[in-house]
Amino acid sequence: MSGQIFGIDFGTTNSLVTLIDEQGRPIPLVEIETNRPHPSVLWYRGSEIVVGRQARRYLDITSAGAPPGFVRSPKMALRQDSAIHVDGLIIDPSDAIAEVLKHLVSDATKARGGRAGEIVSKAVMTVPVNFGGPQRRALRMAAAKAGIGVVQFVHEPVAALYAHLRSQANVDREIARYEDRTMLVFDWGGGTLDLTLCRIRGGMIQQIDSLGDNEVGGDRFDERLRNLVREKHGKSCKLPDVVALERPGMAARLLNQCENAKIDLSDPDKDRTDFIIDGYLEADGPSSDLLEDITREQLDSISRDLVLQGLGRIDEILDRSGLQTRDVEFCLATGGMVNMPAIRNALAEKFPGRYRAPANGDRIISEGAAWIAADGLRLCLSKPIEILSADSTGRGTYQTLVAEGTALPIENATHAVTNSRLYCLDPREGVASIEFAKPQYPGTPRPSDKRTTLQTLMVLVDPTARPLIERIICDLTIDHDYVAKASLRSTARGDVREVEFHDLDFALALPRKESDPAKQADKPNPETPTRPASGPTLIAAGSVNVVQRTNIVFSPGADDRIDDFWRLVPGDIIGQYQTGYFDVRSTQATARQHQERDFYQPCASCGRLLTEIKAVGPIESCRGRRCGISLPAEPRAELLTRNILRNLPPPIHLSE
Repeated sequence: MSGQIFGIDFGTTNSLVTLIDEQGRPIPLVEIETNRPHPSVLWYRGSEIVVGRQARRYLDITSAGAPPGFVRSPKMALRQDSAIHVDGLIIDPSDAIAEVLKHLVSDATKARGGRAGEIVSKAVMTVPVNFGGPQRRALRMAAAKAGIGVVQFVHEPVAALYAHLRSQANVDREIARYEDRTMLVFDWGGGTLDLTLCRIRGGMIQQIDSLGDNEVGGDRFDERLRNLVREKHGKSCKLPDVVALERPGMAARLLNQCENAKIDLSDPDKDRTDFIIDGYLEADGPSSDLLEDITREQLDSISRDLVLQGLGRIDEILDRSGLQTRDVEFCLATGGMVNMPAIRNALAEKFPGRYRAPANGDRIISEGAAWIAADGLRLCLSKPIEILSADSTGRGTYQTLVAEGTALPIENATHAVTNSRLYCLDPREGVASIEFAKPQYPGTPRPSDKRTTLQTLMVLVDPTARPLIERIICDLTIDHDYVAKASLRSTARGDVREVEFHDLDFALALPRKESDPAKQADKPNPETPTRPASGPTLIAAGSVNVVQRTNIVFSPGADDRIDDFWRLVPGDIIGQYQTGYFDVRSTQATARQHQERDFYQPCASCGRLLTEIKAVGPIESCRGRRCGISLPAEPRAELLTRNILRNLPPPIHLSE
């Protein structure tokens, strides 16, 4: 990365641009008037678009309530992949976001004294952990409309963690201190709650696991608070339905006051706040004006279930990673919601002595993005991309297609990360089944580790082909939005299938420093929590009692090694192509192939399978080898005698 690259945190509630100056200090380009981040709001006022603080301020100064063209949190529309409907207009979310970003550029330009468009032209942008490929693409498009080139995206919790590490007096020592330690970033903002488990290993901040919850963002608390204020006003004025009497736009104005009240009640020195809105209702008398107060205790009461749900996500992400709270070295809490006493106290109790709430929590994500840009850090894969390949167990083994630590492309780049050959072992069904997956944990995966399926694909193959003859060519690329695209082509049938997947886990490659023996001596030697072992889940469809047997094999080597894989071909078809494979003098066949051959090979005389012979018994008239070898283990002479006696005519009694 060269030139001036900024860090941008485009948030649900607020957005911020940050740069690192020549002295290595983070400079947040906040609003000049308020010295605060920019509200992510718009007001479509006819042909004019008002953005940021001015749009939000209108809610407080107008007596007619919120304008009909007012848009809160356009980021949520991008997440939901839905258009924004405003006063009869249908607006693409990327266009609305572009207006917010243009406002950030304009205000940042004023703060830096430069000319418009020349200051914030390149940026590292942060995204939530559950932002998929389509959302990243749309955000890149919005940035381009605002004249900003996105050099790379980074997950918000990782940016916050790097900013925290970078702010320490001795960065190298701090990084060494947390080597192989588990850290939890708990980012609770206005729109979402994001959790990410991280670990520093091999010169990277690796994402172990991430979890996002869109149902407990700060906006939900604001809505609960608005309902409470409405209820109190209705009771005090004896009104059965306050909502029906609200003047146009007053619901949005009240919601804005609820957000401010929530911030006020997060102040330890303040336990009560007032709501005052003149002309709130279309009613005569005192009930027209809203005048109510809310206590912190009341806010805690109406939001207790949301707080518990959010805090419960900590146990969820730890449980599915096989960890406990004591395994977490420290919890870094960011976002406006962690200032609520109920949340702050619960986190301090859950992680005693290991809870960090930085004073710059509303700016730390943007600062992290700016530091990543200034230090020239690159994102890479935290976990490998794997493919399920056949093995002698019949369940399959996951083979690495793209290795952990592979650098991800930056702006306008696409990396061709692999061109691999797959060979069809069992073409009889006319399809080759390909499963792409990733391990649950970073690091060198074990065969028994759990996997998450990224995509499965069926490619047509020649059902009459000899096993291990038809190849499937697999091309895998990753673009600058971190979307992996797999293209598979069968060489005989010529069938081409393509699929995309973007549920990848990222790592941040840290700056490489010269080894310092003195620092190495201070490096801790922690005990890494043991990862739980379990077999690969091939079918994730509830309670099932069958598994799919993969019918392809991955061969990264030369074609002349393909003969080594004949031992994986099902035993019931291999004899058709390998004469003498099961000869008693040969040791080629594996135990499993012998079992499959015996299981599926019918009796040459009666045509029945061994399973039926064992279940029903041999046909006495059949002299086939299979019926013969399946006879009971009693002496053959005694069995023949019994069969002869059974076929004799009944005895004649002299008395008759």
